[in-house]
Amino acid sequence: LLQLGPFLQATMGISDDVLSEQSLAEEEELIGECRQGRDRNWRPATMFVVLSAGLLFLAAFVLRSVAPAFLLRSVAPAGPLPPSGTIASLRERPLKTNHSHKPKEAVWDELPAGWKPKLWCMGPAPPQLWKVEPEGTPLLVKILSYNLFWWNLYVKRNGNWDSAPKLIRDSMKEQPFDVMGFQECRDPWRVLSAVGLLDQYDVFHGRYDTCVAYRRLDWKLLSHGFTEVAEDMPKNYYGKRGALWMRLRHKTAKRVLFFVNHHGPLSVNSGGICGGQATAHNLVRIMADHAEQGDAVVLTGDFNANAASLTLRTLNNYLQQVFNGDVFGGIDNILSNVEGSDIVSAEKLGNGGSDHDAINAVLALGKMPKRKVKHPDWNLPWSVLHNNGFEDSKFWCGRMEFGVNYESYDGWQATIEKVEKPDKCCRHCQAEERCKAWSFKQGPPAPAHPGWSWHIQQGNAFPGSCWLRGAQPKKGERKWESGLVAGLPYR
Repeated sequence: LLQLGPFLQATMGISDDVLSEQSLAEEEELIGECRQGRDRNWRPATMFVVLSAGLLFLAAFVLRSVAPAFLLRSVAPAGPLPPSGTIASLRERPLKTNHSHKPKEAVWDELPAGWKPKLWCMGPAPPQLWKVEPEGTPLLVKILSYNLFWWNLYVKRNGNWDSAPKLIRDSMKEQPFDVMGFQECRDPWRVLSAVGLLDQYDVFHGRYDTCVAYRRLDWKLLSHGFTEVAEDMPKNYYGKRGALWMRLRHKTAKRVLFFVNHHGPLSVNSGGICGGQATAHNLVRIMADHAEQGDAVVLTGDFNANAASLTLRTLNNYLQQVFNGDVFGGIDNILSNVEGSDIVSAEKLGNGGSDHDAINAVLALGKMPKRKVKHPDWNLPWSVLHNNGFEDSKFWCGRMEFGVNYESYDGWQATIEKVEKPDKCCRHCQAEERCKAWSFKQGPPAPAHPGWSWHIQQGNAFPGSCWLRGAQPKKGERKWESGLVAGLPYR
């Protein structure tokens, strides 16, 4: 009101005395009203303040218990892993499938960018293979693939009363196996002689404990051999890996079968030091070099790689996926150059004391008369990928590449030091929902120790750094880099 004085005076001609008296009276009236209002309202205001304080205290208690997990999922600042992202907590988490193991970008079909390392197992891509010759006498071929878990089943348990050979024999009641491929197999003659099968089969024992057998009553051997195709990564090193192969002609149908049996490199889903693409190319090159146009081609084995790997992804560009087991997400596989409609049946036979199931398939070569068939589950390679344990003996990484770095720095990042090996780095990524890719750099080699085996010495090194990435690499961000390992989790 006092500020209105000059204005009223100038516009309305009110004298200073009149204005002062009116202003003082109105000011006293306003002050009186404010005092009365304050006296009337202090009690409700006090109650409102006390009630608000109580509600704030209750909200703080609830947020302290619930909010951290929500905030860690919603906010992605750089920094160390939260407690909710531990491997132990992930065991309690329900399984999810978001198909992160199926990258959509073509970047995964190409080699990493940069200078390609000169490793013995890296060669050119082989040509595409042919399909089975449809003309000629039709023939059913029964195939077995079986990892015998030798060091445990035969060394520690002395054969477990021939449980594996008995499983093989009992699976032949309706139809004998034409060819068999064994992994972790030191003595195939012991396996088959235990149940009287050596009078029907000829066997070969290759390097790195791979074995094959064929039924000599029905097949004639044309050629056979062994080819090295891969080598283990240093932290899981047992040596080089290869494939034992043979080319056979059926004595009556005259059809030719080219059979290859392989035990793949470690770590699981890595493809070894040369990677899954190179390992797959080396396997296909065996077929291109030693088989002939029109031959039926069958590839069996414990690949130490499942459908999430670059090994199987690359092989599926050349061969039809026939069947797989479910150990380690499906590392036991049978593939062929037949059409999908020529797969008559495929199934697991049980483990017979091994840590792997024996798997078998029956394939139709040529035009078969109409008959009942047991259609395979085409979704099986992906549906068994949920079998991902978090113990050392069960865990497998979604994808792993030796000598590669993922230079993707978009979004969330985290670093974990003193990590033992790439597999553990992948486990940390798997346990953290924000992690979409990882890179690992091993520490310096540890000094030699008396009594260490070659296997231990190859993989012995000080712990290294594990870098977790919030995004998968884009084209050009996946690069060759010596001394690093990179990969993807599986979800």
